[in-house]
Amino acid sequence: MNENLFPVSGSKISTLLIDHDSLKFSSNRYHTSNDFKEAWDKKLSLATKTKINFEKIRVIKKEEDETNVVIRYKTKIGIVTICEFSFFNKNDYEIFFDFFEKQRYYQRRFETLTPLAAASNYFLGLAITLAFTVFCHYEAVAIANGTASVPTSGKGRAFYNIIELLGEIGVLLIGGGITAFILYKIWQRFNNPPNITKLLPPNS
Repeated sequence: MNENLFPVSGSKISTLLIDHDSLKFSSNRYHTSNDFKEAWDKKLSLATKTKINFEKIRVIKKEEDETNVVIRYKTKIGIVTICEFSFFNKNDYEIFFDFFEKQRYYQRRFETLTPLAAASNYFLGLAITLAFTVFCHYEAVAIANGTASVPTSGKGRAFYNIIELLGEIGVLLIGGGITAFILYKIWQRFNNPPNITKLLPPNS
């Protein structure tokens, strides 16, 4: 790979450097590999750094119509977690996947998710939305009845001010709208599961 520095976007991720044994992510933006490496080696830094060794990667995948690349890997303490990011340049996706396939000998596979797998990511969001809506409605009723334990200051007070402003019906309308959207996404993905590209480590 001639160019191994990429501008990327993600949670606390702005730059990706691919070196001889790992992927290195930084929350700062750098324009040259040398600048990235110099900043990476500094012990005192405000930048968020994430290093993923190639041998720790379990799978790399990307849905056909999504921009996020998802890397599932094992951390130093043995916990399997994920890193998500996207490239700004569409051509960088193929450069990235080609690097792993041709230089790291990963197996590239094309699959279609099962309906359940396609929709599963939204189930947690649905559960959280329903629980939060019920909680907010309960608090809105308590405020209306004068029985709520409202904090006197801080973020808690601001939260209850919003609940009071929305009222019982407002809380249900917003919660119902978000729930309806999530249910639509579940139905959409269940009925039309996306295609994905996977990269699997050698001998996996």
